[in-house]
Amino acid sequence: MSPLKPAFQQARAERNIDLVLPLLKAATLYVVVGAQAKPGEKPEWFLTPSPTKDRLCVTVSETEAALAKIKWPKHKLSGAQLLEALPRGIEIVIVYGDGADYITREHLDWYRKA
Repeated sequence: MSPLKPAFQQARAERNIDLVLPLLKAATLYVVVGAQAKPGEKPEWFLTPSPTKDRLCVTVSETEAALAKIKWPKHKLSGAQLLEALPRGIEIVIVYGDGADYITREHLDWYRKA
C-alpha cells in the first residue's frame, strides 16, 4: 500500500493536511510529462484540468503501474523535487490503483512555506 494514501486518510480524519507533507517530500513519484526531460532539466509538465474548476494539475503516482493507462511519458522524482520544480498555481492529483487524492494550490503554497 502507498504510504501517502493512509496519510491523506489520517489528515482528513484529523483535519490536518500537515500530516501529509513529510511523506509527500520523501515519496518517490512518477509524474506524467509532455516530454522526457534531459538530466538536469525541468520536465515539460503535462497539465490537465484540476478537480477544481478553472485550475490545472499534474498527475502523479508512487507506482508506474497506477499510471499504465496513460500513454504519456513519466518522469521519476521525489516529492520534495516536485514541490520545488512545479510552478505556483499548478495542483497535484496523486493516483493509486484504487482511487486518488488531490492537493490544491492553497495547500501547496502552505507546504512551500513549511
